[in-house]
Amino acid sequence: NVEAVALEHIRAKHGKLKVAIVDTDCHHGDGTEDIYWNDPDTLVISFHQDGRTLYPGTGDVHESGGPAAFGYNVNIPLPPQTGEEGFLYVLDNVVMPILDEYQPDLIINSAGQDNHYSDPITNMNFTAQGYAVLNDRLNPDIAVLEGGYSIEGALPYVNLGIILAMAGLDYSNVHEPDYNPAALRQSHRITDTVKRTCDQVINRWQNKEQLAQKAIGDKEFVKENKNVYYDTDGILSDQQKKFKVCPDCNGYSVIYSSSSQGHKICAINIPLEACSECVNTAYDLYEKSKKDKNYTNVYLQDRVKDEYFS
Repeated sequence: NVEAVALEHIRAKHGKLKVAIVDTDCHHGDGTEDIYWNDPDTLVISFHQDGRTLYPGTGDVHESGGPAAFGYNVNIPLPPQTGEEGFLYVLDNVVMPILDEYQPDLIINSAGQDNHYSDPITNMNFTAQGYAVLNDRLNPDIAVLEGGYSIEGALPYVNLGIILAMAGLDYSNVHEPDYNPAALRQSHRITDTVKRTCDQVINRWQNKEQLAQKAIGDKEFVKENKNVYYDTDGILSDQQKKFKVCPDCNGYSVIYSSSSQGHKICAINIPLEACSECVNTAYDLYEKSKKDKNYTNVYLQDRVKDEYFS
């Protein structure tokens, strides 16, 4: 949620902004996706190692966003051993065309560096030179360091490449001491898989209105279920998200969550620029839920007034 905290501070200070967050961390950007799932003013793009092969197991092509922002959540899962060729193909053929169409006021790069070939917990073959080229072409306004666990083999070189690219300086000689392009060459099988995935993603972007109509139709609410395992604390959470489909605003949302430790939570969110009907309904639900003894915790976030109740 690092980028979200910074972004909402910027919006509070400077007003409404159309923002794109491009997450290049090897792990799917599930936290950012969650926060902006139903916000069409925040385009979230994550390209990452396929969730079937790496934590947190999410980030499928079909994860597209809530009813008010369907299509504005873009996932590009990549096979293990994807190298420079694959990452830059995704950038040039999916990310940049989408950004050109979306025309954000601000681009934030979640600049994870764990796609590097020496990273001990991932399975990709990206390089410091590749990171520098990606950053140069993406040209973000802000880059935020995310994951990266090869402290000596990757981070000094990747960070240098990114900083030089952002400063507009020559990065062509940035290479790791053990850099061997022949050993890191991407296989034809991986190249074909990356291209097929990119074709699927760009097709979904171009047809997002039709896909949204099919997914939402005339529903009053859109409901989504998910399980989250917090491995550091050993907590399993079962969640149901409920989004109000409103013709006048993005609609309020509710998260019902129960944990393996016995907590049962009702969390209500009122989005920015919510209509009066959604605001009043959300407050009524909050007051009613506080009296419900089934819940151990009840929360309300009012983005309109910038207030939080628990």
